[in-house]
Amino acid sequence: MKVWVDITNAPHAHFFKGLIRELENSGYEVIITTREFDGLTGILDMLGFDYYVVGKHGGATLEGKLLASSERVYKLSKLIIEEKPDLAIYKHSAEAPRVAFGLQIPSIGFIDNETAVGQNKLIAPFTRLLLYPKAIDAYELIKCGADPNGMRPVNGFSELAHLYGFKPERKVLKELDLKRNGYIVMRTEPIKANYFNGDIKSILEDIIPLLPDFPIVLFPRTEEQRKRFERFDNVIMPEKPVDSLSLIYYARLMIGAGGTMNREAIALGTPTISTYPGKVLAVTRWLVELGVKFHSTDPLEVARMAERMIEMNGSYRNYIRSVVSGLENPMEVILKEIEAYETEGTFLVSPEVGNVGSYISLDKRGD
Repeated sequence: MKVWVDITNAPHAHFFKGLIRELENSGYEVIITTREFDGLTGILDMLGFDYYVVGKHGGATLEGKLLASSERVYKLSKLIIEEKPDLAIYKHSAEAPRVAFGLQIPSIGFIDNETAVGQNKLIAPFTRLLLYPKAIDAYELIKCGADPNGMRPVNGFSELAHLYGFKPERKVLKELDLKRNGYIVMRTEPIKANYFNGDIKSILEDIIPLLPDFPIVLFPRTEEQRKRFERFDNVIMPEKPVDSLSLIYYARLMIGAGGTMNREAIALGTPTISTYPGKVLAVTRWLVELGVKFHSTDPLEVARMAERMIEMNGSYRNYIRSVVSGLENPMEVILKEIEAYETEGTFLVSPEVGNVGSYISLDKRGD
């Protein structure tokens, strides 16, 4: 059986790496397609995958996105017609669903951002089996064209799949001259994303001066963002790719104005504060309700919670990991669906998805 995996964003490489390796180990032939965007090919090279580069990101404008996406659909179509895969798999790809649908290739898609409505309308109607975190209201995806009979909620979040085969390495601490549990990791806003409409100035600029005296490893998304943080003496901005998962694992705290690194931190058990200034995702609200994440765009409130998390660090880590251990890993769900399709010619019926554990308030003292 030949499986086509389309990887269009850097986090998606980590989302699919375990799935790809498990499929290859089980004797499946896997075709990987990607595009030129955000160092994506470098990540795939680091992971040791062979792949086709098809198209590129269209930039920040609607015109650029439309032209780049249209060109990519055309080029992907030519490649996939030649390769003839039996199944297509993707996460928030705007092109693969249309190509798979047009060529009548069964598909499995994963959506975890219900606010990316424009993108979701290009994915949901053309996807045979749509997987999504149970935190998302299914109606939000149905409004985008998803087939109610082809939807399956997952009792977890996508970044759990990123930990496949992960073993923390202290090498990154030596590279950046850091001490275990003695620094904070930060990630800036996704200013190029089509769903982002926030300010150029990062909220993190106002938060840093209010924090305890810790080194801060900050990951900017653009050169302009990098320049804005050069004035802070305690901020380290890596010049080349580093083992970010190990870096987050050993960090005292994660503060992110995006989404992926925040959820990776939670998957690793690292205390996390979200400062995303836009509409809060359903997954974020759910993780806040579970007590494993805090969200605020008020610098003073963030600083107070940062001190609280630093104070109760060990016990809070244990709580986060106890909650996360009860969740579903999307990678395992996708593998089961692939196996079912190969043997039965159809996907599994959506199983009942249970609830997770108890809630602990970060506003209360004690462990």
